[in-house]
Formats: sequence, structure tokens, C-alpha cells
Amino acid sequence: MKEIGVKYIVKNITTRNKLKVDFENNDKLWQITLDAMSESVFLIDLEHKILQCNKATLDILGKSNFNEIIGHSCWELVHCTTAPINWCPVNRMRQTGQRESTVQILNGRWVEISVEPVFSDEGEITGAVHIITDISARKKAEDDLSESEQQYLTILNSLSDAMHVVDRDLKIIFQNPAMIQWLEQLNLSSDLISKTIFEAFPFLDYNKVYNEYDKVFNDRELLITTEAVKLFDRNVFTETIKIPMIREGEVSHIITILRDITDQKEAEQKLRASEEKYRYLIENAFEGVWVIDSNADTVLVNPSMAHILGYSAEEMIGESLFSFMDEKAVKITKNHLEKRKQGISEERDAEMIHKNDKKVFLRIRPTPIFNHLGKYEGTYAFLANIIQRKSAEQKLKESEKKFRNLFENSPNIIILLDQKGVILDFNQLFLNKFNFEKKELVGKDFRDILRINSGNTLTAVEQYKKLIQNGKVEPFELGITNVEGKQVWINLQASEIEIGNQHIIQVILQDITEKKFAETELKESEEKFRIIAEQSFMGIIILQNGVFKYFNEQAAKMNGYSMEEIRNWEPYEFQKLIYPDDRDFVMAQVRKKQAGEPDVFSHYQYRVIKKNGEVIWVENFSKTINYGGRPADFVMTIDIDDKIKSDQKLKESEENFRTIAEQAFIGTLIIQDDKVEYVNNALLQIFEYSHEVIDNWRKNDLIKLIYPEDLQYLREYRKKLRAGESDIKEYYSYRVFTKYGKIKWIDQFSRPIIYRGQQAEIVTIMDITEKKKAEEELRKLNTLKSELLRRTSHELKTPLVSIKGFSDLLLTVHKDKLDDYVLATIHEIKLGCERLENLIQDILKTAELESESVELKKSEEDISFLIKLCVKELQGLIRLRNHNINLEIHDKLITRFEPDQIHLVLSNLLNNAIKYTPPNGKIKIKTDQTNDTILISIQDNGIGITNEEKKRLFSQFGKIERYGQGLDIISDGSGLGLFITKKIIELHGGKIWVRSKGRNKGSTFYFTLPLITQNKE
Repeated sequence: MKEIGVKYIVKNITTRNKLKVDFENNDKLWQITLDAMSESVFLIDLEHKILQCNKATLDILGKSNFNEIIGHSCWELVHCTTAPINWCPVNRMRQTGQRESTVQILNGRWVEISVEPVFSDEGEITGAVHIITDISARKKAEDDLSESEQQYLTILNSLSDAMHVVDRDLKIIFQNPAMIQWLEQLNLSSDLISKTIFEAFPFLDYNKVYNEYDKVFNDRELLITTEAVKLFDRNVFTETIKIPMIREGEVSHIITILRDITDQKEAEQKLRASEEKYRYLIENAFEGVWVIDSNADTVLVNPSMAHILGYSAEEMIGESLFSFMDEKAVKITKNHLEKRKQGISEERDAEMIHKNDKKVFLRIRPTPIFNHLGKYEGTYAFLANIIQRKSAEQKLKESEKKFRNLFENSPNIIILLDQKGVILDFNQLFLNKFNFEKKELVGKDFRDILRINSGNTLTAVEQYKKLIQNGKVEPFELGITNVEGKQVWINLQASEIEIGNQHIIQVILQDITEKKFAETELKESEEKFRIIAEQSFMGIIILQNGVFKYFNEQAAKMNGYSMEEIRNWEPYEFQKLIYPDDRDFVMAQVRKKQAGEPDVFSHYQYRVIKKNGEVIWVENFSKTINYGGRPADFVMTIDIDDKIKSDQKLKESEENFRTIAEQAFIGTLIIQDDKVEYVNNALLQIFEYSHEVIDNWRKNDLIKLIYPEDLQYLREYRKKLRAGESDIKEYYSYRVFTKYGKIKWIDQFSRPIIYRGQQAEIVTIMDITEKKKAEEELRKLNTLKSELLRRTSHELKTPLVSIKGFSDLLLTVHKDKLDDYVLATIHEIKLGCERLENLIQDILKTAELESESVELKKSEEDISFLIKLCVKELQGLIRLRNHNINLEIHDKLITRFEPDQIHLVLSNLLNNAIKYTPPNGKIKIKTDQTNDTILISIQDNGIGITNEEKKRLFSQFGKIERYGQGLDIISDGSGLGLFITKKIIELHGGKIWVRSKGRNKGSTFYFTLPLITQNKE
């Protein structure tokens, strides 16, 4: 055995020494290999000391030489700490013996840090290899995609129209709150998740609906249909929009939006009945009435209109509007009809042709017609005959035109002066060019108006003398200062002319400022190009005859070559940069560009092979320039590899967003820098405007739509919202005007977003006009109900006091005269009285809270003391149930509240936790505090609450019956306790909610109170 052991040891040492020699011989080769890698790689020992690293590590750690890295601890350079951190991937690698990684920000870049263990021959970890990869581009793409998907979810849940999503098996996987509400209004089951369309809606036509969904899955296009169903003796009409959700080129899900159009259908019937009344008025009007459709064909004319043009109404119906006018009038009218399509109404004069071929002059007051989807359907107009006035105006215009046509339409500035240089007249171009007002010029000296620069004064004087002597001067250049104080260069020529026996000087001016400054700008632009090119993030190249005549440092870096290597390339050697599959196309563009052929692309994308073999996508912009007197290609190239990879996902995400937004029935707009950047069709329908009008709106245009009495309220609300106050709703309701003067109630939700890389605000708007009317009626009914409960409860109290009093009398004074059976019966009567008395107290409390007349008497109190008091008061019930009460509350927690009311809240919640938790249970009461809020939670491990029970938990008489379910709990109460609790918390400006994972998984009730003290007030 000893001999065998010696042989084993000798062999092991020999092998290890051989490996050591091999490694030392190849150390230089390994360093060259590591340096060629673009990722940071370094080796550490078990003490976290760096033993070896590559050149990429210098760049990513921001160091200039290896001495600043070798021998230093990795936590010092990577995590900037003085000791290892708990979540260090090296520590985790040593525990698991496997590769570990983490993601963090290093020197302003997102990086992924991976650690790979290094094992000895005996299988023990002796060190690790660190790899650091720059993932900034990938991180940005992930963030963009996450933000876009979050926008979808926000929009889906915000839709006011019912909406659900089905998968390829036609199973419903999502439904929004509006869908649940709509189904409940129709007395249909709202629990649709995991059901097929036909299980959820058995009354649908199976073949019709199946074929519609199959069409959307196959065609990948949205489908709009109208359905009519009879439910509970009532006809229900719906407009259904099926929108495909495309993932990786295939339809994965379909969004179905349901719009109840029953009211609209009924309204259409009423509208048809009223049309007959309006037709009678039109037929008997003295003014002409003319209605055309979207193709400008005549739909309706009244007798007065037909008489004006000498036709009968029957002769005009169906004829084109343009058949009653000449070519000039047709062109003008078509331009005006384009404005009608934009929702613009303009009163104007027009010419039309009488049946006897004479012109008829009319005054037109048109109004465009749009359908409920905002689509242009035609125009109706009132017309009046103005032939006498038009005839007089026409003669006057013809007279003036003879004298001013040449003067006003000259392409040059013309000024007329007297012999002293005083201005007599000028054309409009003079005013436009130099921003003069007419009143500033007439009667003024020409030289004072132009303000000749001091350096040109002598020239102007000499030329004026020549004009007086010869009656004419040749064109010359003159520098002047305009009314804005800017220097302007003009070309001036003048001559003496005679008009009506009066000698007048005619001056003709031409602005040559751009020409004078062109040379200076050219020199400056050349210098700017050099600076920009050297600092640009784009690769810039000038290519001539296959040689890079100029290229910046970024062009070399992008391709992975040095500047010196590129300078030494042979003509057309740059082709090796181009990916083989793209090479023919790119070189064809180069040849066509240099040959001056017309069918050439100046902007395209292709792949590049870098020196290290990496293939990347680049975007190329090029144009032909003159370089050294010969044509050359000016090329700009940018690395778009990360963009190409992320664009496809982002494009699908954005397309889905736009499809949903444009087909939704909730209004959406985006405001950026006080300008309306985006609106959807639903918003246009709410306000009755067209896209063309709103596209140029700013924030002030939207403010004008707000009902004046609500404007101040909105300003106060937004002020509170910006201040971060917690006691305000996430939306606000107010009134607005539509384009046609209607008053509507809307709910507005808004939140900040990043839009096109900058801060913006997305606003969603729901038309709640009908809801407001319903709320008003409901408010009246609630008031009536509360008054009824209050009166009934007071009436019940009187006989109840008598019953309870006589029960106490029999149980105390006459106890000895009664047998045990009678005493037990009277005791039950007394207990029933107490339960009924508690119910009456709850009803009275509910009526008081609903009356909105409660005035809280707040004082500065310690809520921790109140919690302890409630626990002490319920000790008897706690011992009876043998519960363990755990208090994790502050020693003292001061805020302002009404003690009696909050005492009732705490008692209700703690009482429920005790009653609905079986014996030997656990209850925890906890308090938390932020800068402006107190949070109290009461957690139990009792019978829990299902999702269906949560929906009615805080409603009036929302008690959930537990009898016969085999639960060891105390199930009594009025069903009003949690409703009262919720009302009290909301009166204090707080919120209350419950969380439970379901039956027998316990419940936690939370409520908040604003943190208000005398100092804060």
C-alpha cells in the first residue's frame, strides 16, 4: 500500500508541473486572446483580488492602465465599497458552485456581471472569472417595451365601453370593469373568465359569431358588426368591434369592444318622425335651400332655390352642384368644399348659371354635415339673390384694375417719389418686404425711410446727382438698415417718368441680402462641417473613385479598424466591410451615384462586418457633392444594430396601442409643451370637432371648452394634485361645451408619460352626461330612503323600550314567581330586544352618515391609545374565543380625528376579526406612518373572504350569511357595520380596503387617516 501511494503522488505532481509550464509558455497568447474580446474579462482569487484582466476592463472600469486594476479587490472597483457586499455574485457562486450573475449601473452604463467558478484538480473552487457586458441598449429597449405594455393595460381598464379579450380557443381571459358593470345592468352573469364566448353568452348565433372570430384570426384585420338580441322582453342593440392582437406576425388574441347602442337606435326612430316637420319649413322658406351629399350631388332643393336658377326642383335633384356653374366657379367651389370637410363654415358670395345661361350672383351661408362617427356626408346651405349689388361691385373692380394691375403685381418693389425725394406711392411688396406700416411712409423722405448705412452714404449722394442730371441711373448696390435694425442689401435702379404732366421719380428695388451673405456663410459652413464631423457620433466619409478621401474617427471606430489601416487601403478595398448578401446592392448604389444615374437610393440600411468578425446593421445617408472639382459621395453612417433588434417588438406594441386607442369609445389625448399632440376619434365625437380643427390646438383652446362655473374648481384641483395632496380623487368631473353649444358632463383622468422621448400628459375623457342624470335621480331616492329608515327606526324604538323594560322587570322583581322554562323564554326575548336595538342604532347611524350633514368634531388624539382601549374592552370575547392578540403599534401616534367615530371603526373591525376567526386563532394589529398618512391594519387567520364576497362587503346590508357552512364562528350582526365604518373613514379623508387570498386563508383590513397635527395645520 505504501508503494502504491508514492507512485500516485509522483504522477500527480508531474502533471501539475507540466500544466504550469504550458500555462507560462502560453500566457502571452492568452492575454492577446482576452484583449481581442469586447467584453470585460478578469480573473480573481478567493480573496477577491484581481490577478489578470483584458483591455476592455480598462474602458468599462474607467482606468488608464493595468496597474490601477491588478492586485486590487473587485468590490473596490466594481461596487465602490470597502468590503464585499451581501448580494455579491462571487459570494453566491462560492455557495452554489455554479455561474452567478447580477445587473447594476457601472460608470453610468447598465451592465451584466457574471462570475464563473475555477476548480482545482481536486474539484475545489480556487478562484473565479469575471465577465462584464454592457447591456445599456438592451435595457432601454426593455424599458420602452414595458412602458408601452403598461399603456395598453391602463387604456383597457380605463375604457368606458364593455371589453373582453379571447384566446384562440375563444376563451375569455380578460374583462374590464365596464364589462362587468354592463352585464350586471342586463342581469347577466359577470363571471366570464375561463369561459368560452358561447358559454358566457348562450343566446348568441353560434355559426355567425364563430365565423366572425375565425375571419379576424385569419385576415388579421379588425371587424365591426351590429348585433340585436332580445333579453328579458327588451331588444338590446350592440355595436361590436373585434380587434386582432398581433404577436410575431400572428393573431394571438382578439379584443372585443361592446358598445350598447340601444338608446341610439330608439333615438333614430324619433329623429325620422321629426324630419317631416323640418321638411315642411324648408319647402315654404323664402330663401333658397340647397343640400348636397359628399360627392357634391344635389340631395334637396326647395322651390325658392329652383326659382332663382329658373329650374323646377325635380330638374335639379340628383344633378351635380358643379353643373350649375362655369369652370372658374367650379374650381373655387371645390376649394371651399374641402374646407367644409374640415368642419369650416364660411359665408361667401358666388356665381352660378341661370337656366337661360345668364350669371346669377348669390350670397351663400353653408354648414357641413357629419355623421355620428365624424365622417363628412355633405353640406346644406341657405342662398340669397344679390345680383344687383354684385353688378355694381363688378364695374368698380374693373375700373380700378386697369390702373393698378401692373403696379401691384410687379415682381420688384416700386416706389414713386417727387423731385425732392418725398414718397408719393408704393406697391404692397414694399410694405411686405420691409415690415412698414402705410401711415409711416406717405409724405416722408425716401432716404430717411431707407436709413442708408454710413459707409454707403457717399455712393447714394453721387447716384442721386446722376439721376437729376441724366433722368436715369444704372443699377447699383446699397446697404441699408431696416425697421428692425437689421442690415439689408438692395439693388437699386431709378428713372424719371411723366404722369399727368408731373415729373416723378420711379425707384425699383431688389433685395440681394442673401446673395451678399452667401460667401460669408459658405466659409463659416466649411469650418462648422470640420468641427461637427470630428465630434459627430455618425461615421462621415467622402468616397471618390473607390478611395476614402476623408473619414472621421467615428467611421473607423464603427468598423473596428484604425485610422492608419484605412488610409492604407487599396481602391475599393472597403468592399470587405459589406456583408456578402448586401454587397451587390451597396456597390450598385455607389456606381450609380458616381455615374450620376437617376434611379439611386440616397438612404438605405445594410450589414457591416467589423474587423473582429462581428456583423452589425448600419443606416446609410449619402449625396453627390463636388470635391476637388470632381463628383464624390458624401456618406454618413450610424450604428443601428440595437435599434433594428428592438424596433420590431416596439412597432408591434405601438401598432396595438394605436389600434386600441382609435377604436375605443373613451376619449384620449396627449398634451406636450401646452400643445395637443394626439387625439383619438372618440374624443372628437364627444366634443363634435374634426381632426383638422383640433390638430392645431393648444392648451388654452381646451380651456375655452370648460364650463365657466367649473373652471376655478379645476384650477384648485390641479393645484392640489401638483402639491401631492392625498385626500383627492384620481379623476375629476366637470362640464364642457361641444362645438355646437351642447353642455356635457365628463370624467377626466390624467397622468404624466414619456412621449417621443419627452415629458407629456395623457388625458382620458369619458362622457358621463347620462350617468350624471342618473346620479341626480339616485341622490333623490337615497335621501328619501334615509328619511324613511330614520323615521321607521324612531317609531320602532318606543315599543322596543317597553318590551325590554318589562323583560328586565320579570327577570329581576318577579323571578321567584316563574319557572325555569318561562325565565329562559323571557331571557331570549331580552336578547332579541338587544339585537333589535343594535340594528336600530346601526340604521340611525347609517341614515345620519348618508344625510351628508355630519360635522366631525376633530381633536388632536393618540390613536395608539385608542387601539389599546378597544382591545381591553373586548378582552372578554377574546378570552372566550382563546385568541392570541399581537400588537405591533407605535407607543404614541398623534393625529386629528373624532375619538367616538374612530373608536366605533376600531371596535367594528376588531369585533369582526374575533367573530370570524375560529377558536385558538391569531390576530395582529399593526400601525405604519409616512410623511402625511397613518396606516392601520388588522390581520387574522380566520375563514377569509372570496372575490365574490368582497364586491358587497362594504355595501348597506352587505352581511354574508355563514349559517350551515360548518364554520366555528359567531355569525350575527346587522350587515351595516362595515358600511358605517367605510363612511366614517371617508369623512376623515381616509380610505379602507380588504385583502384576502380566499376561503380559510385569513383576511387583512386596512384603513388610512391623514397625518394632521396643529404644527402641520
